[in-house]
Amino acid sequence: MDVLLNALKKSIMHLEIIDEVFSTAEYPEKEIYQEIKKSIKALDSKIPENKFSEELYVGGKKRNTAKNQGYGRQMILSDVLEYIVNGRGYFYAIRNKETMKNYLNIILHLINQLMLIDSIVVEVKVRQKLLKELESRIGDDFFKEPDRRKEHEALLLHDAPIGFPLAEKHVDQKVLDKLGLDASQKAVALKKLEEYYDSLLPKTAGGLWGELLVYAYLLRRNLGFVFPLVLNQRLITGDASVYLKPPDFLLLPFGTNTFYGIEVGAGKDIQSGTFSIITSIPTATKANADNPKRCCICGKWMLFCPQVIQDYSDTDKNIEDLRKPIKCLKECRLFSREEIMAGKCPYAMHKGGKPKKHIMEMKGETYHFHLKCLLHDPEGKEQISENNIVEYYPYVHGLEAFEKLKPDQKTLDEKMTALKELIRDLGESSDKN
Repeated sequence: MDVLLNALKKSIMHLEIIDEVFSTAEYPEKEIYQEIKKSIKALDSKIPENKFSEELYVGGKKRNTAKNQGYGRQMILSDVLEYIVNGRGYFYAIRNKETMKNYLNIILHLINQLMLIDSIVVEVKVRQKLLKELESRIGDDFFKEPDRRKEHEALLLHDAPIGFPLAEKHVDQKVLDKLGLDASQKAVALKKLEEYYDSLLPKTAGGLWGELLVYAYLLRRNLGFVFPLVLNQRLITGDASVYLKPPDFLLLPFGTNTFYGIEVGAGKDIQSGTFSIITSIPTATKANADNPKRCCICGKWMLFCPQVIQDYSDTDKNIEDLRKPIKCLKECRLFSREEIMAGKCPYAMHKGGKPKKHIMEMKGETYHFHLKCLLHDPEGKEQISENNIVEYYPYVHGLEAFEKLKPDQKTLDEKMTALKELIRDLGESSDKN
């Protein structure tokens, strides 16, 4: 992630230098330029509760209200990363076949990084270090309101996991005191802590990487022309009260002239229905990434292994069934059988088991665990089956209808060749005009 953010910082620095030079150099319109700067600054502060600049960074998260005064730092952080991938990355992806492979590879590695970052739900010391660093380096702008600072201080005091269904819930009295709550309000305290935690990172619990996984899946399966709308989640008009909330993606399958909306996740039926009624674009798909999975023992997400990323990103490699588990002991190219069984592979997971100790709440369904975690559980290690030591490719449920629309490989190749020729011919015709 650092190399991408460093490049983005150079673009920001470039614009800052332009602004600085035109603010300080001597030229006839210097005074006009400075007046424009003052006007923009004044307009930004004209409506104190609605600053334009706070759409680029804001100190925390607050649920939306009837007056549309909610805000969410996690959305802004997500949009910055979405801009890198979807706002500029597609120019890189279309350069040639190898850059497309590399593009998918980068997206999946970025997803792994986001999952590792979300491990601060259980890595208390790392979480505390992050909280202190953010407050120290960003300063007062890190808190939009006094309540956000109070939540920050409470989370610093909280020395237990948060952010997912816990087997055992624990909130210390000092945390309750900081939030002004009593011992009967532990559930309220946890909710407040989790709301604040959510604002520290790009959309967590699969929010951002769920969108990235669906995007990567659509490209890997080559289901048609993909229109990401994750950076345009409000289609506006000249009337501030009249706007649409579009789906996360539009897909135009090959050989059709109908767009389809793809919404990542559930709970947006009204939003999707309204968009479909107004635009006549069907938005019936609720795409959900079946992987990654969270280990119930340690509470961390289980990452995609380098072999999975390499094979998935290789668009020349035919993977017959992306839903089929990869049998690690038979198919792994990175670790020996002995190394895997000794728990030395950090990616191998085990399907099924009932460990004695687990951070995450378990309700009797079939869960997955890091193999290395299950090996250290006194009861779980006795339930290990070699056939259940697996890894998975990224797979998205809810797109099965589009899979059926996809032509066979020969027909697809012919369509792609025809499309390339048509686009080339149209480009040459445009150049002549």
